[in-house]
This record gives sequence, C-alpha cells and structure tokens, in this order.
Amino acid sequence: MGVKGKKSWSQVHVFVPEGEKLKSHGQLMAALSFKALKEEVEVSSFGTEIITRLQEMYFSNEAESIYKKVEQTLESLAAEFMTEVELKVVVAVVWQKEKAAVLYAGRQGGGQVFLKRKDDLVPLLSEDGEGAKVVSGKLEDKDRVVVGTGQFFKLVPEGVLKGNLGQEKLEEVVDGLAPIVHGHTKNSRSAAVVTEIEGVEKKAEESLQQEEVKQMPSEEDKRDEPIRESGKQKMTSKVKEAAAGLLEGIKKAINKETRGEVFVHRRGKGQKSAATVAIVLVAVFAVSLVVAGSKRQREKKRAEYQAVVEEVNYKYEEAKSLVELNPLRARSLLEESKARLDEYSQAHEGELGSELQELSKKIDEVLNNVQKEYKEESATEWFDFNLVKEGFRGSDWNQEENIVWVWDKDSSSVVEINLQTKASKVIAAGDELKGGELVALAGKRGFVVGGGAIEVVDEAEGEIVAEVGGEDWGKIADAVGFSSNLYLLDQNSQGQIYKFLGVNDGLSSQRDYLKGDAYDLSGAVSMAIDGSVWVLFDEGTVVKYVRGEKDAFAVSGLDKSFERPVKIFTSPEVEQIYILDQQQTRVVVLNKNGEYRSQYVWPGMAGVKDLIVSEEQKKIFLLTGEKVFTLDLKD
Repeated sequence: MGVKGKKSWSQVHVFVPEGEKLKSHGQLMAALSFKALKEEVEVSSFGTEIITRLQEMYFSNEAESIYKKVEQTLESLAAEFMTEVELKVVVAVVWQKEKAAVLYAGRQGGGQVFLKRKDDLVPLLSEDGEGAKVVSGKLEDKDRVVVGTGQFFKLVPEGVLKGNLGQEKLEEVVDGLAPIVHGHTKNSRSAAVVTEIEGVEKKAEESLQQEEVKQMPSEEDKRDEPIRESGKQKMTSKVKEAAAGLLEGIKKAINKETRGEVFVHRRGKGQKSAATVAIVLVAVFAVSLVVAGSKRQREKKRAEYQAVVEEVNYKYEEAKSLVELNPLRARSLLEESKARLDEYSQAHEGELGSELQELSKKIDEVLNNVQKEYKEESATEWFDFNLVKEGFRGSDWNQEENIVWVWDKDSSSVVEINLQTKASKVIAAGDELKGGELVALAGKRGFVVGGGAIEVVDEAEGEIVAEVGGEDWGKIADAVGFSSNLYLLDQNSQGQIYKFLGVNDGLSSQRDYLKGDAYDLSGAVSMAIDGSVWVLFDEGTVVKYVRGEKDAFAVSGLDKSFERPVKIFTSPEVEQIYILDQQQTRVVVLNKNGEYRSQYVWPGMAGVKDLIVSEEQKKIFLLTGEKVFTLDLKD
C-alpha cells in the first residue's frame, strides 16, 4: 500500500517469480512515485496500472542480459506514461545462482539505491538523474540494499540510514526509520524497499561468472559496476569516497520535508535468499537532484576556497617583496588580503580552513612589521618644571635647534630648556608679558604673542626689547619662529598667515604670507615650518604652502583617520612630519610626501599639549604641563 494525495502517489512493489522466470529474470524490487499532469488522472487506479505494467514489461522482456532488461523496461515505462504523469522509478533486481548473487540497479527520473556492506554505505547510481541509468555488481552475504525514491533519501540523512541499517533485524531498521518521516506533513511521494542478502558464498564463483557473461552485455556495461572487489572482497577507495561525500548534502536536504507511513513486506515460503522490508514515505524531489546538487555545491565551495587562497597568497607574496622598497604598497596589499579573509569568513560563519588560517597568521606577522605601530605602556619622565620654577605649567613651546622656550600663561613666564643637556632657566617673567598666549623662538630672539601684540624678548638678557602691534587679527592659533622671522596662524574664515621679518630693532611690520584669494583657516589648529609652511586642520587635513601658495599634498596610508589632531611638527633638521592625535592617543609619523610611516601609541597622549622631535637624539618630547615625557623613536 502507499500514500497518495490529490495529484501525487507513491508505492513499492516486490515480486519474486517462480521456476524459469526466477532463473532468467531474478527478483524485482521497485519504488515508484508520480505527480499527475492532467486533472482527469485518478491517482490510485493510475498507480496500480503503472505497477502492473512495470511487472509485465520486465518479466516479458527477453533481452539477452538482465542489464538490458532493466534498462529497456525503465525506458518503455517512462515513455508509456510520460504525457499523463511525471514518473520517477527506481528498481533493483537480485539475480542468484546457487549460492552467489548479482545486483542490478537502475532508475528513471530519480531515486537511488544504497548498498550497505559491513561498515560501508555506498550510493550505487551516478548523481546524474537524467535518463535511464543501470549499474550492476556482485553481492556478498549479509549485504543490505535500500531502493528508494528521491524524497526518501531527503528525509533520511545518510548517517541516520547507515545507523539504522546496522540494526540486527530488518524490523528494527523500520522501527528506526519510520519516526523520522512521521513528523513531516507532506508524504505523498516517498517509497523505499530494504533487502538483506542471505545464503551467498564466495566459493560459488565459477558457475556465476559463466552466467554473468550472458547477462552483462559489454565491457562498456561492466564499467558501470558499482562494486569492484579484490580477492579479499574489499571495496575500492573511490567507492568509499563517494559514500562519504554524500553525507553533508543529504543532511541539508532533510530539514525541509514531511511525514510518511511504513509498509512491511514479508517474503513467502521458499524465498530463502533475501528478506525484504518495504517502507512507503513522502517524496517530492529525486535523490539524484539532492546528490548532484550536493556534489556541485561541494565543488563550488572548494573552487571558491581555492580562488581565495590563490588571491590572498599572491598579494601576500607581493607584499613581502615590497616591504623595504615600498612599505606603503606592501601595507595596502596586506590590508586588502585581510579584508578578503574577513569577507570570506563572514560569508562562511567564521570558518577559514587550515590554508587560509595559516595565511592569516603570516599576513599578521608581516603587517605588524609594515604598520610599525608601537604601543607604549609608559613614557619616560624627562623633565619636571618644578625644578626650575615652582608651579610652572607649560602650555605652549617652540624650538630653535636644541633650545626650547616654554610658555606658562598663568604665571606669565618663559622657561628655556636645552634638549641635549637639560640645562634650564627662567628667561622672562612679569606683568609686561601678561595676556600672552603663545611663544616662538627664532635665532637669538623669542616672541610672546597675545593680547593683540607681540613682545620681542632678547634670549641672552631675557629683556623685552620691542613690542609690535597686530593689525586686524582674528584668533591667532599658532606662532612659529623660523630663520629670525615670526609666522602667526590666524584662525579665521578669511584667514591668513602673517609674516614678520626679523630686524635689528625687533620685527618688521606685518605682511601677508598667503597669496591670492582669501583662505578659510577657521579649522586650522597648528602650524610647522621647514621652508614650506604646513598647516594642520582639526578634521585631520594637512595643507602645504610653498612661497605663499598652496602646494599639492595629501596624507595616505593611515589605518584610521585622525579624530582630534592638535599639533603638527617638522623642521629643517627632521625628515618626517609628526602629528599629535589626542583622541586616539598617538603620534603619527608621515614622510614629506604624505605617506604613512609609523605611529606611537601611549595612553598618556590624551594629556599632551605639544610635541617636539629630535631625530638626532631619536626622541619624541611630549609637553604635558608641569612635565616633559619622552618616547624613543624606533625608525
């Protein structure tokens, strides 16, 4: 009996003839399902007719070999009913002589035949489900054969099938499989037959081989044999691999399908060679599609994986060769590789596989060298201003070679420090300097800027020697001395960089450094000079000016953009540009083409107000207020 719906039907059929027909045709087992293509098809009567025609066609076929009998029967059955139903048939014939047996398995439209031998479970039919497919091979005692429609094998994963086929009795096999499909709601197209081979002995070879010559028509047919055995009766590694390869695809298919019923068929008296159990379950798709889809999916995944391996490895090898010649390009290639690995990992639930995991480790190692990110747990305390003036808190400083002037606006005083010797002294202090905001140093003179004026201080005497008034200033954001001249950065939407030339009696009158149209400097926060003028903006842009005109320059290669840069430093004595990014507690090093070189990360950077760098001493000097800290340059 079977299960039917309004337009679908499934059934199993087992027939063991007697006398000469048993010798010439063997025992027939079949699992069938169909879907009606026309409204007038009455599925129950039509199903009975199909089974009747199957038996008639097969046992009346007089082809020389059972192989041909099965193949021709499947083709003829499909052709006869093709206009009324979408038919799927899978059959198995057990042909025996004395105590030896051969299995012939075939299908039309879909289905599969599995052979369980000892601990191995093997699909016997190829994954291509188009047309009639027939294979043959020798059987051994206690082999178990499962003949089923495609949906049966979608509902019952290979691992579950194998486990249940390991039960001692066939009744136990049924008891294990039936609950799996009863939980599903659509079960009108599933059918399966389970058979166990008994009474086969290896010694009955000669008579069997003589008969097989008649039954198996050609060498081409023989190449389809599912079981090639050595003298020790072992399955080939290829067959084992085929069995193992099916498991994953069928596991995925099981989750979508529905319930069914179980039908047990007992062999009658005199049927000693095999015990047969038929299971009627739900069917929608042929196992050929499941198996073929599973294989294609595995092949597609492997091809995708290999493509990623090759792509990432190529970029990794190229990056390694560029580490010294072009570190920026090397870093870019490595970051592209990391991004590709992340993309693949996210698409495959975090899985990378052994090859990509190993590549990822190698990329990280090279990337760490190329990135040159130096994380410092602490900085070295280099100077304490309390040693020179109690309560001194530096808020701004400027450098001329090894001499640094530090300004404390609260005490209106200037302290001088020698970077090589740490010698220090108070240069100037007093009410005359009140209102000062910034300090600059150029040659033998220093400048305190603020309150709309510039106080010129003689370095040797520490006396104010001149005062120069500003003209139409907005907000002066920075002051830098360079080659006896003073430059002021006016932070204004119609901003300007003002230049004062050093003269004998102090400074010249104010003149504009920037030429041409007005510049929006409202976001400018810091300035550095090495012959060119470098202006840092609060969003992280750096603009280079040469002889008063904007020059081409762009920052490149940063792993993350600046968040709150506050100071920029360079000078004729240093080869690089240094930018203090308080928000990300780092000093970023760029070459003067704008390319990233390295970065120094220290948590205490959040409290740093200004920086100076001596590449000769290989130190970064960091002003925190009452103290100066240093970090060692590693490049």
